[in-house]
Amino acid sequence: MPSRQTQQIMTNTTASRAEFREAIRLFLLDCKFRNLTEETILGYHAHFHQLQLDLEKWNVSLANIQPRDLSHRMVLHMLNSGAAAATINGRIRVCKQFFKFLYLDGKITENVAGDLKPIQIPKRFLHTFTAEQVARLLNQPDRNTVQGARDYAIMLVLLDTGMRLGELSQLNVSDVLPEEGLIFIRHGKGRKSRMVPIQKTCIEALQHYLKLRRSWESESLWVTRKKERFLRRGIMQMVKSYMIQAGITGMHGSTHIFRHTMAKFFLMNGGDIFSLQTILGHTTLEMTRYYVQLFSQDIHEKHALYSPVERLNEEFKESAVFKS
Repeated sequence: MPSRQTQQIMTNTTASRAEFREAIRLFLLDCKFRNLTEETILGYHAHFHQLQLDLEKWNVSLANIQPRDLSHRMVLHMLNSGAAAATINGRIRVCKQFFKFLYLDGKITENVAGDLKPIQIPKRFLHTFTAEQVARLLNQPDRNTVQGARDYAIMLVLLDTGMRLGELSQLNVSDVLPEEGLIFIRHGKGRKSRMVPIQKTCIEALQHYLKLRRSWESESLWVTRKKERFLRRGIMQMVKSYMIQAGITGMHGSTHIFRHTMAKFFLMNGGDIFSLQTILGHTTLEMTRYYVQLFSQDIHEKHALYSPVERLNEEFKESAVFKS
């Protein structure tokens, strides 16, 4: 039979666990009230599960948690466990929101995550398709079939708009506005909606696909043979399959490559970063500026071809205007 001291520890642990779970329940309820996406809330669940396990292992409860338990113990533990920097920063963001909520709600007397800072993430190399790779990819689907026309239209929409996979998969037929040359994204990142422009080639591909699938009654824009919504995982697998068929290797088969490729060609073709920010749905210019830095060599090569000074120099090479 457990000793009185052991029984007391077990009782305290049970009470602490119940208190933590109740705090999580209230926080997630607040997230729903704030209209956060189900995907975001599921991500919070995963972070909370691991955080609760760690706090119990360290004998830390909501009643005695200290800032160092998060800034040192939690972060160092994740670093030593080999967690990716993005995962660690995700946990930090969740903790900052969670403990701020508890503090404002009077559940704790101090916001222990108030000074918690994200760790620095080294700038990563972003893979993009070359123009030749894009052509090979787009040549893979059989556009005479519903599935092939769908896949071709999906890749064109990704390339023309740079939209995220989650945004693409949630599109409905009514979100496509061919007369206006627009697609309405209802479920953008952070529940923010926006309009993105599409051009003639993309519109024609969408209309061809919709004509072929006319008998498939569905409000979803992208549907499977079973007439069900074509979900994220299926779209990812489709892209990977076509990349293999096109002989494209050396990069992870992700739809986000289309997003980066769109940004690269948009900038190389003379697009400005403010328009690109709006089209991609970036809340700040930070990522958009990163694209500019990343593709500076491509832009330099483009400038070498289209430099106004060099063009004028060619035109007036017989005069002394551009001679030093």
